[in-house]
Amino acid sequence: MEHFPDVLRAAATAEGLSPDQRALIEAPELRAFWQRLAEGVPALVARGWSSVDAAAALVGAVLNPLALGHDARGTAARQVRGGIDMARRRQAAHDARALAATLRAIESEPLPPGVVLSALTCLPEWVRDRIGPAAPSCAWTFRTADALDCLADELEVEPDLSEAPGLASRKASWRGFIREVVAALGDLGFQPREADLVRLAGALCRLGGVMPPSRDAVRDALRERQPRTLA
Repeated sequence: MEHFPDVLRAAATAEGLSPDQRALIEAPELRAFWQRLAEGVPALVARGWSSVDAAAALVGAVLNPLALGHDARGTAARQVRGGIDMARRRQAAHDARALAATLRAIESEPLPPGVVLSALTCLPEWVRDRIGPAAPSCAWTFRTADALDCLADELEVEPDLSEAPGLASRKASWRGFIREVVAALGDLGFQPREADLVRLAGALCRLGGVMPPSRDAVRDALRERQPRTLA
C-alpha cells in the first residue's frame, strides 16, 4: 500500500475487510482512482466532517457494496430477485383477508376478545405500557381485522427495486456494484470519472473471474444515473 493516499490509509486498513475488499484497495490500476477519492476528504471536512469520518465514508462507499454481495456476478441482486416469492405473498394476503372476515364475525358476538377489538393488544406488554398512557383511545380500537387487511394490501404489492441502485438492473452482474458505488459517492458529493469506473469494474471482474466490461458497457450501465455534486 505504499502508493495509497495517507488520508485514506486508516480506513483502508481497518480490521474485518475481506480479501476481495483488500484486493480492490491494492489493485495497481486503481491507484489514480484512490488518489482522486482522497481529494474528496477536504470537501467533506469543509462541510463539518472530521477527516477520519470523511475518509471512512469515502472508502466505505467503494467497499461496502462488495460486503453486501454486489460482486462481479451480481450475487446480491440474484439473491434478492430470486428470493421474492410473489405467489406465496399473494396466498398469505388471501389468508389474511379470510381471517379478517372471520374476526369481523366474532366482533358481533357478545364479549369478543380484546385481541379482536384492538390490534394493539397483540403488542408485547412493555410496548403497550409505553404507548398506552399517551395513545388516544381511538388508537386502541384499531380492529385486528383492519390490521389484517392492511397486511394483505402490502403483501400484494410487488417490491419496488428501482430505487435501490444495485438492484435496479435485471442483469445481475458487476452493474449492481458500480451503481451502488456511484450512488454512495454521489451522496457524499463525489462524482467518479468514467475512466475510473471502467477500471473499478475491471478490477472487480478480475477478482470474480468474470470478463471485464468494455467502456461502452459501463457507460450504458450508468446512463440513467444523474451525477450529484457538492451543494
